Amino acid sequence: MPVIPLDDLDDPRLAIYRNLKATNETRGLPLFVVEGEKLVLSLRDSRYPIESVLLSDHHADRIAPSLPGDVTAFVVEHARISTLVGYNFHQGALAAGRRLPPIDPGSLVETRPGMVTLVACPVVQNPENLGTIVRTADVFGVDAVLVGPTCPDPLSRRVLRVSMGTVLGLPVIPCDDLAARLDRLRSDLGLRLVATVTDPHATPIDRFERPERLAIVMGSEAHGLAPSWVDRCDHRVTIPMRPGAESLNVAVAAGIFLHRLAVPRR
Repeated sequence: MPVIPLDDLDDPRLAIYRNLKATNETRGLPLFVVEGEKLVLSLRDSRYPIESVLLSDHHADRIAPSLPGDVTAFVVEHARISTLVGYNFHQGALAAGRRLPPIDPGSLVETRPGMVTLVACPVVQNPENLGTIVRTADVFGVDAVLVGPTCPDPLSRRVLRVSMGTVLGLPVIPCDDLAARLDRLRSDLGLRLVATVTDPHATPIDRFERPERLAIVMGSEAHGLAPSWVDRCDHRVTIPMRPGAESLNVAVAAGIFLHRLAVPRR
């Protein structure tokens, strides 16, 4: 594996790592960046190709041997990495991965034996909430997370960090028209859509009998699930709460729904 020390922070080979805080929006770019040794190794073990790795000189001798032989690792003086990336960085490693075409959710559902569980997020806006939902979905054996066009980039640094890299393994599929995609999965493959709501007249989660193929549709942080989405779904399910209680954070609610409704694959 080539290990190349670099002194010039303006070297064009470091462009993807430059001023990351100011250029956090990566949607539409061919590359994405992961930070920290754990996520670099998760990228190594994922389906995504590694474009390059950036190592602190304090950690290069330890991390470089664990990288694939065909990956170039650039080494920069530890004290200067923060200047390069634009924020205080102490984790010792970053890597640039190359995006791949999204997985087709229809093929995924069609080829899964037995029960199928999807999570659909039409308008979750906070990257930390999306990252937490993805991490929780991975724990409970969800087959894929589908996200609408206004959701954060699943491969943004914040989603990757909060999800602890699970977005590199669990399919998180952006959909330009999520409603139409779910409608096709329902008509073609028998997927049932479940609206997660705070309506006391909805079915309590502990009384709901899940169908074999299920998509759990989560609402936004501020307004919950829009009426048009509730009307589109086959079922309405709620988490019973005391009268007058504030609604739960969407990521917390997702954890409760998944604990009850998902069926982890053994």
